[in-house]
Amino acid sequence: NNSPLSIIQHKDFQLLYRKRTVMILRISCFKMQLSMAVLLISCCLDGSSSRVNALSFSAKKISSAAFQTSSSVAHVLEHLLSPPSTLQSSASLEDLTNVRIPSLKESGVEILAHVATPSNWDDEQKSNGDLKVVIMIHEFFGLTDSIVDKANGLAEELDCMVIAPDTFRGTTTTFIPKAIWLALSTPQDRVNDDLDAICSYVESGNLADSRTASKGGGSDAAAEAKESSPSGSKTTCKFAILGFCYGGGKAIRYTTQRRRDAATVVFYGMPVTDTQELQNLEAPVCGIYGRNDVQFPIPLLEEFQSALTKAQVEKNVKIYDGVGHAFWKNMEEVRRGDQPQQQAFQQCTNFLRDFFEADS
Repeated sequence: NNSPLSIIQHKDFQLLYRKRTVMILRISCFKMQLSMAVLLISCCLDGSSSRVNALSFSAKKISSAAFQTSSSVAHVLEHLLSPPSTLQSSASLEDLTNVRIPSLKESGVEILAHVATPSNWDDEQKSNGDLKVVIMIHEFFGLTDSIVDKANGLAEELDCMVIAPDTFRGTTTTFIPKAIWLALSTPQDRVNDDLDAICSYVESGNLADSRTASKGGGSDAAAEAKESSPSGSKTTCKFAILGFCYGGGKAIRYTTQRRRDAATVVFYGMPVTDTQELQNLEAPVCGIYGRNDVQFPIPLLEEFQSALTKAQVEKNVKIYDGVGHAFWKNMEEVRRGDQPQQQAFQQCTNFLRDFFEADS
């Protein structure tokens, strides 16, 4: 089949397209850096005092702009060189989600989410002791079948409830520039409000019958669960907030700002390096990164670990050799025993298991 569509979808064409795009981005970045160098040199060679006095201020502004631009370029390069398997997904949010959770602050707004529970989930597990809940925040492509698959796998492995919300509120994309725009334009406060609503919804007992919800009951299942919950009852929960890339950065900012007693798992997300902010945490932090991740270089990750130590936060941060950003694509890699994906999964699950089993 030599139709234009089949040619575009062919893996060799896509690989060539990514390589050419990466080359263009690298050349553009180099030209920008060269232009800034010429500007700085010209300022130094000009003898006027006004130019010399303005040099320090200009250098700071240029340096800041260069860092932000290079960070954005690095983000694009990482995902072009190693695109996620989710780009081939055709599932809609309606297909992927099975509950609608009402916002606490915005009337009429509902948060779509996928709720996953293990196959042996029963009433006794839901009523004995703390309900173990992981809230899993998606990467910058939005809520995809890959995230849903990870939520299901984590629920089965940890024998807990995993909730994967749509923090973009109705949008997913495979177009990287749009994904970056979604990530940059989604405010932390709104994400915090949505996560507060989810925690409150679970604690109120509205997801008690999540076996029905996880089988695709949707909003009807949520309504049935709410009716079956005794009026005024409150479920005792132990929360962990986990996120990938965009979601990892949102996760640790939520726990430092709102949910201090929740454990945090950051998969290659923007770390918090402010010691005072990290001192807000009352639960441990797990960090999982790739050594070749140009978005989060080793000095930044070392600063992250140092800040956690100074803040006296229990931590489990590991940097995996030979991989870059977003190196864990799907559960199939874990099932096959691919490394370091399986190691990262075990680090995450061991960390969460220890947290859930520890005395509060």
